[in-house]
Amino acid sequence: MEWYALRNANWLELKNINISYKQNNIINNINLSLEIGQNTVLIGANGSGKSTILKTITKLKYPIYSKNSHIKLFNSKNINIWELRSKIGFVSSEIDHRIKSHMKVSDIIISGFQGTFGLINKMKISSEHDMRLIKVMHKLNIDFPNKFYSQLSDGQKRKVLIARAIINQPKILILDEPTTNLDLKSRYLLLSNLRELLKLGVTIFYTTNNIESIIPEVSRIILLKKGEIINDGKPSKVMTTSNISNLYDYKLNLVNQDGYWRAFPKI
Repeated sequence: MEWYALRNANWLELKNINISYKQNNIINNINLSLEIGQNTVLIGANGSGKSTILKTITKLKYPIYSKNSHIKLFNSKNINIWELRSKIGFVSSEIDHRIKSHMKVSDIIISGFQGTFGLINKMKISSEHDMRLIKVMHKLNIDFPNKFYSQLSDGQKRKVLIARAIINQPKILILDEPTTNLDLKSRYLLLSNLRELLKLGVTIFYTTNNIESIIPEVSRIILLKKGEIINDGKPSKVMTTSNISNLYDYKLNLVNQDGYWRAFPKI
């Protein structure tokens, strides 16, 4: 499995993006460009607008446009949903809720080719698709292809959704809070899977409210607070005690150990 992409070219450009819901501003004048090959994490407290930004990118939410605003994906303002699916894989808890409990793991993963939440038309699945399925499951250590979705742990479900998202070999993998509700072992197993995917050349962009979920390979960190970007740059510049304390409005001490971040309350 290989991902072919032109590194250092923008895959995303958001210019002057505003989003409101029930007359409340969620995203305030966001300007953001992300490069292929630049693994990025968007951090913020619950309700800061992280998920809204991801849904805007994946066309699940639409912003308030003005003359000076636009969204570009792979340098184009007009990219249809089918083309988007072949270039961007997306994983969120909402997808988890849309998969029926009696679906088999192998059918869920391979349904990524059809853009459905479970296999709809088996007649359209080729031997090449089957081979891709085997390779994806092997890469993510999924050895339970015949289990039903309802039989899986939260960690196993998350791996299945990632497998479904990458079976099309997208250039970009977007994940919304990928480690939410996972126990300690499942969290680090999932993060290990993400690190393995990076070796294939896929670019990852994910959100989290837990700084312990930032993998060492992340080269850019964006801090989002109340719908606004307050810090953006290399981890060495952004991840400071003062910045993280300000992000969460709580006095914290920040440390880095073996490439992973930890935060402790100031006593």
